[in-house]
Amino acid sequence: MKITFLTFVLFALFASAESQSAKTATAQKEMDPLLAEKWFVGTWLCKGTLHASPTEPAVEFTDRFSFHMTLGDSWLMYQIDQLKGPVKGNQTLIGSITWDANAKLHVRRDMNIGGSRVDATSPGWYGDKLVFMGFMIVGDQKLPIKQTFTKKGDAAYDSALEVTGAEGKPTQWEEESCKKVKGARAMAP
Repeated sequence: MKITFLTFVLFALFASAESQSAKTATAQKEMDPLLAEKWFVGTWLCKGTLHASPTEPAVEFTDRFSFHMTLGDSWLMYQIDQLKGPVKGNQTLIGSITWDANAKLHVRRDMNIGGSRVDATSPGWYGDKLVFMGFMIVGDQKLPIKQTFTKKGDAAYDSALEVTGAEGKPTQWEEESCKKVKGARAMAP
């Protein structure tokens, strides 16, 4: 009887410890503030359109977007290499995103070919959408932006960048659809 009772107690303690460990691991995963960044890690091929402006025609492009975590997995670093389009063969953007625990926001900076930059923040994923709002700095202009990433499953997303011009009117700047790729496919247009 004692052995049966002791076995039952040990089994119950073991099961409880395993259950607590699983709950703790789940809670830590849910509380990881960098889940938004980590979702992007990998290589993506993106096909898109830079919409026409009063001074430039619309342009279609294909980009390779490469993401990796660095500095002890505290920053998401990324770069875009244009595979098809007006600056084919060039790196067109580098950037970084991390979680700002003080502001409780994801903070992002993109540095673009030609010297422009984007500074934006996001509270994180809301359902399948990740929305960054901030400013694009182009020359002496500071233009409000809104960029929406929409998940299309585990290995695809769409992105739409809206820019508010100096006249105060928001316009679609760029739209693209991206798919995660591996191996040789990541190198081909």
